[in-house]
Amino acid sequence: METDKMSTASSVGAERRPLLKALVIERRILFACTILVGLCTFVWIAAVCTEKWVHIEGGDGIYLPSRNVYFIWSESGVWQICRYMFHPATITINGSVSTTPSPHGVKKLIGEYFTNCTNYLAQPAMKNGRPVDLAYDIDIANYVRTMISFGIISLFVMAMGCGFSIYTFRNPRYMFKRLAAGIHFISTSCTFVVVQVTMSTVDHMRKNVKFVYPEAAYHYYHISFFLACVVVLVNVFATASFFWYSRKRKGDKAATDELAMADEPTIIGR
Repeated sequence: METDKMSTASSVGAERRPLLKALVIERRILFACTILVGLCTFVWIAAVCTEKWVHIEGGDGIYLPSRNVYFIWSESGVWQICRYMFHPATITINGSVSTTPSPHGVKKLIGEYFTNCTNYLAQPAMKNGRPVDLAYDIDIANYVRTMISFGIISLFVMAMGCGFSIYTFRNPRYMFKRLAAGIHFISTSCTFVVVQVTMSTVDHMRKNVKFVYPEAAYHYYHISFFLACVVVLVNVFATASFFWYSRKRKGDKAATDELAMADEPTIIGR
């Protein structure tokens, strides 16, 4: 009789051994997701607070007759864009200095370089019903407000998702993993909106705001933009992982009796 019990116990242990190995892998993956989401919270703060999202390059200088300046390059963040410009010297009667466009850009001209920044969250100075700053555009300002709103929301949701991910290790019930997956999905959506609106903003500047994005200029995305993309991908991976491992495992499908009891139906009282 004792021999039968021992053989039954050993057979049950042998059956659950692969489940235990799978459980270890599951815990490691979910732990890695939790750590990465926690790190992404700080990466997201760094990305949003820096002005290294989009770089618009003007080469040797693109002449802008509306302000008699040459556009050299610009770098933009979520709510501000800074342009590096060249102002040619004023023409003199007896001198040979000229303010007319040069085919060689600013290399053959005398003048001064300066930086001009536009904050799209601030109220612009107006003249005759139009912004004095030619870089200010109402559509860009609306884009910026959208990015700021979703950027702040995603920050709090990511922090909340990290907390719920940690809780799933204390309470292995499947519904908490699904809850964590849902929160990570919201984080993914919010961060993706910021990335997508950034791309739409650049496209709008290229088509409509020539003072910011001259005709002959070109752009490329900078380090902060790619950091934001990494945050989106990490949240996608966390969403998929927590959702995949939130399946019910009752009875012999569970690696341990504790996990089997956790996934049993329960009535939540007051």
